[in-house]
Amino acid sequence: MTATALRAPDSGPAARVAPAPATQTLTGTGTMVRLVLRRNRVRLAVWWVVLVGMFAYVGSYYSDVFATQAALDDFAALSNTPSIKALTGLAAAPATLGGAVWTKIWMTSALSLAFGVVFLVTRTGRADEELGRTELLRSRALGLHAGSLASWLVNAALCVAVGAGIAVVSATGGLDPTGTGITGSLVVGASVAGVGLVGLGIGALAGQVASTSRGANALGSVVLGVLYVLRMVGDLGDGRLTWVSPVGWGQEMQPWGANRWWPLWLLLALTAVLLAVAARLEARRDLGSGLLPERAGPAGAPARYGRPLGLALRLQRGPIIGWGVTVVLTALLFGSVVESMTDLIDDAGSSVTAMVGGTGVDALLSLLVVMIALITTVFALQSAVSLRADEAGGTVEPQLAGALSRTRWALERLVIPAVGSAVLLLVGGAGMGAGYGSIVGDSGQTVRLAGAALAYWPAVMVLVGVAVALFGWLPRLAVPLTWGVLAGLWFVVVIGDALHLPAWLLDLLPFSATPAQPLEPLRWTPLVVMTLVAAGLVWAGIARFRTRDVQPA
Repeated sequence: MTATALRAPDSGPAARVAPAPATQTLTGTGTMVRLVLRRNRVRLAVWWVVLVGMFAYVGSYYSDVFATQAALDDFAALSNTPSIKALTGLAAAPATLGGAVWTKIWMTSALSLAFGVVFLVTRTGRADEELGRTELLRSRALGLHAGSLASWLVNAALCVAVGAGIAVVSATGGLDPTGTGITGSLVVGASVAGVGLVGLGIGALAGQVASTSRGANALGSVVLGVLYVLRMVGDLGDGRLTWVSPVGWGQEMQPWGANRWWPLWLLLALTAVLLAVAARLEARRDLGSGLLPERAGPAGAPARYGRPLGLALRLQRGPIIGWGVTVVLTALLFGSVVESMTDLIDDAGSSVTAMVGGTGVDALLSLLVVMIALITTVFALQSAVSLRADEAGGTVEPQLAGALSRTRWALERLVIPAVGSAVLLLVGGAGMGAGYGSIVGDSGQTVRLAGAALAYWPAVMVLVGVAVALFGWLPRLAVPLTWGVLAGLWFVVVIGDALHLPAWLLDLLPFSATPAQPLEPLRWTPLVVMTLVAAGLVWAGIARFRTRDVQPA
């Protein structure tokens, strides 16, 4: 007689819990889609109008400027320079109207869409989780992945809508060469949408890795910045690093040239992988935590945490380290490619003169120094807008409940963007100089380029001053307006000629007003003026913050 032993199912704390069916984890997705659309309808519309509108405007303007093939040939020769390839890449068909428009606006459109999607995904994901909205929504019949999926669907629709809009304005604007149909227009729209979708995947994954919205935005921005730099170095070199970067994949779709579709499948596959990993992490982590959760602190906090500066340094140490590493790596990459581009710059000296105001290696060094300054500006503004973030989150009120004045709180907090940006500029310039100097055997390049980068500190502080002034006078709009000002300045720098802005107005912009270093002689007057302007803006913002009510979110 054989006895069959039956094991009772595990019932202890070590018992494995079967995962919920996919249909349950997606419960309420339709409702969440409507909520995400309702909360972000203005932002979504603005992103679409700006990106599609700028592409349409540049296309219309260039159709008038380049009315002859000779003009297009001249522009193509001007575009095939190291400085232009570094900033925008080289169009597959630069001697066509579509290629000229691509050179002017494609990189700006694609990267702007990617960055915008990262911020939007964080706003409807990690930020809501951080503020407790996600927990409140999940208290009802809402699936685990419903909120994330809704955000991903809405932002994916934005990417597709922007790509479709660009394709339409390109086709209707006559950017396709005669007799070729509209294939080039379709490819250029798809390439922008594809890069934007990769930004969606990066933002979704960053929201699962970081434990705060600030950290998620910083991580996503750093990743996109690194991908852009890899594409830049690849275009300045043998092209292999271009294929390491998804930004390079979109570029290599080559509208109006090879009209490749297969890189789009690479972009879509990478997006799918990133979203799948993000969904997997969301299913395994605790609500409110990240893959890299905040470690539990000691029972007793150091005395320095009782000061605004000490506490801010503790809260912002992740972004500070992240941006520091980004600047160092970027500077070393830049320094490593300068010498290899010397011959190309000499061969195209007149073109470089037209684009950056000089010839030789100093023209390229000046361009790369500006790139270091722009990266540093993003760090400085992210730190400056944290004043509003802490006010909106309610953490500033307990600090001001005692003897701490608002002026002292704000000034101590602003030490981080002020000193931090100066340090990053010095480190970035020195790193680039050390890399370049080690190749040419000139150790003096380290000090020379460190000083060249530091010359842009007043320009960075002007934008910090704008952020502080907005924080004081328009607190509820301070964060989007601050980033809008930075985006606006970038657009003006990229397509200033298409906007018909007078030269004197362009020269008033902070980075344009700074003498190009090390190409031009250093003039102290604009630096002193910009420093005074920055101080005035900071004073105006803090003075208003001292007298107004604290306005939480």
